[in-house]
Amino acid sequence: MIVELNRKQVGPSQQCYLIAEIGINHNGDIDLAKKLILQAKEAGFDVVKFQKRVPELCVPKSKRDEVRVTPWGKISYFSYKEKIEFSKKEYDEIDNFCRNIGIDWAASAWDVESVKFLSKYDNPFIKIPSDKSKDLRFIEAVAETEMPVIISCGGTSIDDLEDAFKILDKKKTILLQCTSQYPTPTNRLNLSAIKFLEQRFKLNVGLSSHHTSPIIAAMAVAYGAKVIEVHVTLDRAMWGTDQAMSLELRGMQLLCKNVREFYLALGSPEKTPYEEEVSTLSRTIKN
Repeated sequence: MIVELNRKQVGPSQQCYLIAEIGINHNGDIDLAKKLILQAKEAGFDVVKFQKRVPELCVPKSKRDEVRVTPWGKISYFSYKEKIEFSKKEYDEIDNFCRNIGIDWAASAWDVESVKFLSKYDNPFIKIPSDKSKDLRFIEAVAETEMPVIISCGGTSIDDLEDAFKILDKKKTILLQCTSQYPTPTNRLNLSAIKFLEQRFKLNVGLSSHHTSPIIAAMAVAYGAKVIEVHVTLDRAMWGTDQAMSLELRGMQLLCKNVREFYLALGSPEKTPYEEEVSTLSRTIKN
């Protein structure tokens, strides 16, 4: 099954689709976001991804007044969430910037208003994060956009996914195996679940990784991953909740290189001699 994501195709016999999850690692700075986009483009990713929330809808009232130490000083958790959110003006700037350098962008949505906001852009997909994969009303809002959908399944059960796929069009949906631990221990990645999920739900499956090794992504390709999503940063020492589990430029480059080469190395499941082999053997026998 092939899923069309703008100029890219995802599915069997296609190179793995690589998502650079910028998320909120831009810390609300549009210039920092552009540097991350350029870095992802240079490394070889297909798309950069952000996170879109309306703090008023997403931040629980019980947490709003919690004090956080941030680059802006000691401020409330709600104020922090407001400061790292981009406005329409900034997303328009991101849209134009990505078009100019030749890379797609997309975003995860955390509320229905953000779904409506993102649907106005010509993005390749809309992402349902693990946090929202059990929220059927939210999933219905995403399905109504008729956009291709990528959904992560950290912390979800098979029954949860069954409910989601009663709403989503599987012909336009990609499921990502995900473990909601940040960073994820190696023994909790469960790469074997990729094939299981593909067989169970009959759709394209990939990996949303919160592991810091670029080699893991290449391993996932061997298990049938059609999409790889990883967090990226300029510097893992930067301030922010997701920086430490993200890949810097060298790791991003290695990931893209390893995934592309690993896909080529998989070759064909059929055992048929290549012409070059026959020719080599023929010369050996004659000699």
